[in-house]
Amino acid sequence: MKPEDFDFVSRLIKSKSGLVLSEDKTYLLESRLMPIARKRGMKDLGELIGAMRGGDRQLVEDVVDAMTTNESFFFRDTKPFDQFRHVVLPHMIKARASKRHLRIWCAAASSGQEPYSLAMILDEFKSQLSGWRVEIIGTDISREILTKARAGMYSQFEVQRGLPINLLVKYFQKKEDQWQISADIRSKVQYKEFNLLEDFRPLGQFDIVYCRNVLIYFDQPTKSDVLARVSALMPDDGFLFLGGAETVLGISDKFKPLARQRGIYQLNRPGAPEVDLTALEKAQAGGTAAASSGAATGGLTFQKPKHMQTAAGAATGTAARPAAPGTAGTTTTRPTTSSTTARPFGTAGTTGTAGTTARPTTTGTTGTTARPGTTGTTTRPSGTGTGSSFSKPSGSTGTGSTARPGSTGTTGTGSTYRRPLGSGGTGTTGTGAGGTPPRPSSGTGNTGGAGGTTRPSSTYDRSRFGKPDDKK
Repeated sequence: MKPEDFDFVSRLIKSKSGLVLSEDKTYLLESRLMPIARKRGMKDLGELIGAMRGGDRQLVEDVVDAMTTNESFFFRDTKPFDQFRHVVLPHMIKARASKRHLRIWCAAASSGQEPYSLAMILDEFKSQLSGWRVEIIGTDISREILTKARAGMYSQFEVQRGLPINLLVKYFQKKEDQWQISADIRSKVQYKEFNLLEDFRPLGQFDIVYCRNVLIYFDQPTKSDVLARVSALMPDDGFLFLGGAETVLGISDKFKPLARQRGIYQLNRPGAPEVDLTALEKAQAGGTAAASSGAATGGLTFQKPKHMQTAAGAATGTAARPAAPGTAGTTTTRPTTSSTTARPFGTAGTTGTAGTTARPTTTGTTGTTARPGTTGTTTRPSGTGTGSSFSKPSGSTGTGSTARPGSTGTTGTGSTYRRPLGSGGTGTTGTGAGGTPPRPSSGTGNTGGAGGTTRPSSTYDRSRFGKPDDKK
C-alpha cells in the first residue's frame, strides 16, 4: 500500500470511528481490506481505495466495520463481573429500592457476550429484583456483529471461553454445531447500532456503564471527550467499568478509581457514595461461604482451576484420593493411622480405634482392612482371619493379622513382616477389633504384644538378599 493511500484510509477510519492506526499497522489494514476488495470483484487495494475516494458510502461503512475489533468472550477477565455482583448490584438494589429501575449500558458490546454475562448474573438475583425494571443496552458500530449478538448464537469455541459449564447447561440450548442462549436471557438485552463519536444524549441516563477495551484504540483527546460525555449520562452514584489496560488517570477528572479496586470508577462528585467492599474483598480472598456457594446470595461463582483448589476433607471413615490415609472421621497426612506406626516397619498397636483408612481408602469398621479390604478378611489375593492387615511381601500367622498374600490369623505369636524379611515377637490374644495398619506396618487387636522387629531383621533369606552387613 502506498503511503498516501494509508494516510487517506487511516484518517477516514479515525474520523468515522475514532480508531487510530499507526504506520506499523499497514499489514493489518491490508489484511482487513483485501477480502472486501475480492468480494466486490476489485483487482487490488488501489482500486478499492479509489472507490472510497470517490465517495462510495457503503464501501466506507464496510471498511470501518472490517477495521473494528470484535474480540469478546463471556465473563471476560472475571473481576469486573465479581465487582458487579458483590459491590455494584447490592448497592444499586439498596439505593434504587424506591424507584426499582436500573439501566446498564455496554458500549462496544461486540457479539453480545458482555451484556449476556450481566444478564445471567441479574437472573441469579431475580428474587431481590422482583418487580424491578432492569434494562441492558448493548451498542456497537458494526451492524454485522450486532446481528450476531441479537441471535445469541455461539460456536463451541466461543462458549468454552470464560463460560462456566453450569451456566452453559442452564442458559443455552444446542443447535446443531452451535449453542444459543435462552430466549429469556436474550430478551433482557436491547441492541443498537451506535458510534461513540456521536452525541450520547439520545441514549438517556445510565446507572452503570461498561466501556471496556474501547478507549485503548483512541487517541488522548478522543478518550477525554468520550469520558466527559459518559459522565454526563450518569447519576452521582453511578459506576463506570474500563478495561484492565485502561485508566482515567491523566485523561479525565470526571471519574476517580474505587479504592483498592482496579478497573471500576465512581464519578468525581460530592454525591458519590461510600460503598461496602467487604463482600468483594472476602470473595477475592476466598474467605466466605457465600463466595464458594454463590446460590445463597443469588450470585455466580467461578470455579478455580483444579491446581488452585484445596482438597476437601474426607467424610467420616473415608478419604478422597489423593488424600493420605486417615483415622475414622478425620483426614490425616500420610502415613499415620490410628494404633499403628508409620511405614516402613511397625510395632504392635496399643488399643485399636474403630476403622482406619489406608491407600486408596475405605470406610473403617472393626476389623476392616484397606487396599481394598473387607471386614474380617484380607484381599489381594486374600486370606481369612479374626482381623486382617497386610505386609509386603509375605508373613507368618499372628493375632488379628494376615500377611499378603495371606495366612489364617490365629491366637498366638505376633505378626512377622518382611520387607524384605522380618520376624515378630510374641503377642497376646487379639480379636481383630483394632484398626488395620497401612502397609506395611502391623497392629494387633485390642492390646498388641511385643512388636515386630524393625530393620535390620533377625531373620533373613540368604538365597535372595544375602547376609545383611548390619545384622547383629
